[in-house]
Amino acid sequence: MTLTDADNTFGQRKYAQALDQYRMAVAQAEKERNLQVQVEALAQMARCLSLTGKLAEGRGSLEKAARLASNDEPLGWSRYLGVRGIFERESGDRAKARKTFEEMYDYCVGKELHRRAVDAVHHIAIVVPANEQPEWALKGIREAEKLSDDAWLAVLWNNLGATYEDLKQYDKCLDAYRKARHYHHKSSDEHRKFVADWAVAHALRLAGKAEEAKELLEPLLAEAKRRHEKKPDAETLEWVGWCKKDLGECLVALGSKAEGTALIKEARAALVESRSTRP
Repeated sequence: MTLTDADNTFGQRKYAQALDQYRMAVAQAEKERNLQVQVEALAQMARCLSLTGKLAEGRGSLEKAARLASNDEPLGWSRYLGVRGIFERESGDRAKARKTFEEMYDYCVGKELHRRAVDAVHHIAIVVPANEQPEWALKGIREAEKLSDDAWLAVLWNNLGATYEDLKQYDKCLDAYRKARHYHHKSSDEHRKFVADWAVAHALRLAGKAEEAKELLEPLLAEAKRRHEKKPDAETLEWVGWCKKDLGECLVALGSKAEGTALIKEARAALVESRSTRP
């Protein structure tokens, strides 16, 4: 069992199975005297245990990883730092976790471990105040750009758009969602492209550009209805609801209050129904 096999299982969120595979990877690495794999697998064993609420047990694996880890070996050290930060955060010490994740970020940038630098940024965003999140998100995007991974950039720009939306910085939100749409249309399936288009229309409305939003939302609502007719389930109904809600808000803003209000009521009914029928 290799570390890559265990990582793939972990990526599928099969944490119990991944834990067993990491144990096997540790045993194999011990035989081969491969400290890098031992450190990474031990750290990931601790991560699996933390995800199942077994922090105390996980600390044992993390302590073993700490004894073997060296900052002269980038893969093991970066993985160890990431899991150490998670344990610090889960134990309630967010300030200490932030310091560890920032150390991980700086280390990974210096070693050109771009993907792990982005992972560090993801964890930093969880522990920093909301107004600091965009700065870190942009650092993560710069690292992801070095990998030329369109699918990942789509997700990162979308997440930044959502952060700006939470901060009510709607012009920046719109710009981020537009960049996310650009990458989604290069790399994603039809549903994600649809959602990316809706996000731009949604941001246009929030930014006070109701006419532009309306022009995008009318064909999106028609498409959402077609999808729901073809596959009448909770997910397709939900998107009918979101499109109706934003279009209704646009109509109200443009002076068609009665028509817009009626559409908003239909949206609310669709969203309530979609939530009540989810498995």
